[in-house]
Amino acid sequence: MPNNTPFIDVIILKLLAFLPKVFAAVIGAVFGLMLSGDIGKDGKIQVNISVIVKFTIAVTISLFGGQAHIEIYGWQDYSPMTQGAIMLMWAVFGMLAIGIVYQAVALMQGKPASAIIKEVKDAAFAIFGK
Repeated sequence: MPNNTPFIDVIILKLLAFLPKVFAAVIGAVFGLMLSGDIGKDGKIQVNISVIVKFTIAVTISLFGGQAHIEIYGWQDYSPMTQGAIMLMWAVFGMLAIGIVYQAVALMQGKPASAIIKEVKDAAFAIFGK
């Protein structure tokens, strides 16, 4: 029976290098949900299909967009934490774009701008504390 230990060690090392990127993608997705108004002023998320889809889109934008950005600019030799920061920015700005579209639709449907500003401000205070 062959010894598969070196193969398993390589897989574990690759997973450890990928974990900061996934962590950054998830944190960015949560920030994006805050910007899109899915996190209430009490800091809680009402989980429904819309939130799950937005979260999945944010993580997908972060992982694919961030990795494409890293490969296009040749930053593969940077540390996993630096690459994770790039993916965090992709998640935040990707969800920011989705949040802007969401709020623009709300404005077109008659929601006042002051209500949108209050909603985002309350969510930020609920997440980061007062």
